[in-house]
Amino acid sequence: MTQLDLDTTTLATAAADLSGATSSLAEVSSGLLTTAAAPDASGDAGLSAALQGLATAWRAAHEALVGELGSLGAGLSRAAEVFEGAERGTAQHLAALLGGSRHGDHA
Repeated sequence: MTQLDLDTTTLATAAADLSGATSSLAEVSSGLLTTAAAPDASGDAGLSAALQGLATAWRAAHEALVGELGSLGAGLSRAAEVFEGAERGTAQHLAALLGGSRHGDHA
């Protein structure tokens, strides 16, 4: 028989932490590089062009990373909810079997 032992609190905490990290990364965005690439900010046209190229290249990777981290966080959150619900339902069902309580009882 397979035994599955999960700490749903740890899953939920990881989901919340990942959500916060995703939000922080989304706020940083490529705007930082775009600002640095402004000719006035760097003082050098060549450096500005290089930074602008980096900002353009990073934008797609940044957006993909934010999306993937967001999906992972949502998945962890959903897993925590599902396993917590399954555990609660199993405990209630077992208590009903052992105690002979009615299905409507949720003490």
